[in-house]
Amino acid sequence: MKSPVAFLRRAVFIAMVTCCLGLSSLGNLPATTVQAGESTRMVELSDQNDSYEGKLIARTPSHVCIMDRFGLMTSLEINKLKSFRVVAGNYSPISSIGLQQSLKKELPKGYEIAASAHYVVMGRKGKADDYAKLFEEVYRQVDTFFSVRGFDTHLPEMPMVAFVFGTQAEFKAYCEAQNDQTMTKMRGYYSPKTNRVAMYEDPSQIIKVTAGVSDQELLPPISQDLFASVTGQTADVIIHEGTHQVGFNVGIHSRLGTTPRWVVEGLATVLEPPGIRSRGKAGKDKVNDERLSWFQGDYSQRRKPGDLAKMIASDDTFSGQTLDAYSLAWSITYFLTENPARAGKFAKYLKKVSDRNPLHVYSAKERLTDFQEIFGDISRVEVELLRSMGQVRID
Repeated sequence: MKSPVAFLRRAVFIAMVTCCLGLSSLGNLPATTVQAGESTRMVELSDQNDSYEGKLIARTPSHVCIMDRFGLMTSLEINKLKSFRVVAGNYSPISSIGLQQSLKKELPKGYEIAASAHYVVMGRKGKADDYAKLFEEVYRQVDTFFSVRGFDTHLPEMPMVAFVFGTQAEFKAYCEAQNDQTMTKMRGYYSPKTNRVAMYEDPSQIIKVTAGVSDQELLPPISQDLFASVTGQTADVIIHEGTHQVGFNVGIHSRLGTTPRWVVEGLATVLEPPGIRSRGKAGKDKVNDERLSWFQGDYSQRRKPGDLAKMIASDDTFSGQTLDAYSLAWSITYFLTENPARAGKFAKYLKKVSDRNPLHVYSAKERLTDFQEIFGDISRVEVELLRSMGQVRID
């Protein structure tokens, strides 16, 4: 049993942590978050394992979440904290130069660091600058897509990081070091926890680019003369995972909580076709041919009334019927974003999801209620969706 003095010291310590979050006491108050961009103090917390420096961004009665200057988020148990001190009056995210210097200390042999306005990218020597320019162009196009549709966005709080490994083995080793073993079979992924994209090149599809024109038009309207060489699937991964990363950094999605997967994957698949990221393109250039083909073909043979409500309410469909779920997520997102009236409602829906307390469980009932409050009865939306998708052609 703790002595009265030790108990008092513990109570004072917890009160100090709580005070840093601007609250009077932990008690049974609901989970609380600190919005990005607010002036918050830089603190240092220590437990039995390590020390953590950054800003406190959320808390529950039992945990606090701290984000360091590099964007890494860590959840800590309050009862296991050993020390706490204020380091500075305001949180200061790492600068691009500081980030580059830090990453160079861990740079594998044969790799280099390149930076752009919003990115710091690690890649093989002679390739990092090309990839940084590609990520930057994806950012510009995705941000424009969000802006013209009235989505509420803000500038990234800190430079975004991407690792483009030269081999699958190096990528696998990185995943294992990050305790992301489930990602080792993927071509790449974005991690909300670290705020980084990690991926590897596809050596089988090198496409040389000369005089600004390639033999295969991979990424119009991106200027092809930006690249000395690029790989087909690597470019696809950069677009898909880059879209995720941009969405989580400009306020479309919350890094803290659980954004419905259909929203995250729907936007990423909608933004895969080059035409959707460029103004003035015809409707057929904006369609994701692969997702539409699956939606109108294989999935149509299994589709059941209520599938849309099932996907809106739960992410389970992505585990059981992955390709069906991706195609349905693409179709509903395309349906909602390509019509101006529906796009306005979708912007309101995204804000509603983003504004909810991310530390609270987002139940199936709440997910469905939020969707229907914005778009109306979901069975009617499903009927309209099927009618609309039946009229979309790719030839």
